[in-house]
Amino acid sequence: QIDMSGMTDVEVYKRAGLDRKLFSKIRSNPAYHPRKQTVLALAIALELNMDDTADLLSRAEYALSPGNKGDLIVKYFIEREVYDIQVINFALYEYAQPILG
Repeated sequence: QIDMSGMTDVEVYKRAGLDRKLFSKIRSNPAYHPRKQTVLALAIALELNMDDTADLLSRAEYALSPGNKGDLIVKYFIEREVYDIQVINFALYEYAQPILG
């Protein structure tokens, strides 16, 4: 997904709000299992639609849950093509959900 986005690694990890070391670990260590919030942050940074977000999540052995308030908030923004991590994290914070990153 990252390579197909046309963005540089630096652009992706900065847009996702990740530090360089964590991003490097995700890229270089196939055995590393990132947190769900990290995978969602990457989906937002890459401006993925819902199908591609679900695919990325499933590759990391996660899925969006219709019973999870935080997942519903992220889904709301993706469906409306709002890919600003700060806006999404503010909404998550307002509803006492874990922020992305």
